[in-house]
Amino acid sequence: MSTNPHETTAAGYALAYREARRDLEDQERFVVELRARAGALIASAAIATSFFGGQVLARRDIGVAGWVAIGCFVLLGLAVLAVLWPRRDWEFSLAPHEFIATYLEPADGEPWEHHLIERDLALHMGRSAELNRRQLRMLTTMFRLGGLLLIAEVLAWVIALIALR
Repeated sequence: MSTNPHETTAAGYALAYREARRDLEDQERFVVELRARAGALIASAAIATSFFGGQVLARRDIGVAGWVAIGCFVLLGLAVLAVLWPRRDWEFSLAPHEFIATYLEPADGEPWEHHLIERDLALHMGRSAELNRRQLRMLTTMFRLGGLLLIAEVLAWVIALIALR
């Protein structure tokens, strides 16, 4: 069974293109899910602060643990803000005008062959995915920090309540 080397190459480029595209789609989905979780994290912190903080503040004696809890809440808010803040440097797709100018209407006047377009797009998407990975690591770190701050906040509020008894 012999295969045409041109067909094999074209099939390989098509596979690379599909995998690169899937990787970017997975990253985009991850960002959306992480932002939803960050919203839930700040909502949890707000509930904890209003519940526990309200009880501590009703006694008009915040104490050190209460201030630690308030500090954790503020830092958690900043961590969540870092996750939710819109960024312009995500690369999830190639702009249509770039695609047309590069592949369909190039300066030399000859449109690219389909398999070469897939090859080039796969390489472009691979670079984009690598740039996105760096940002995803930072966002994930900020989210984890927010989770730890929520735990610290709740513990500080509990300590503040115990100290008031």
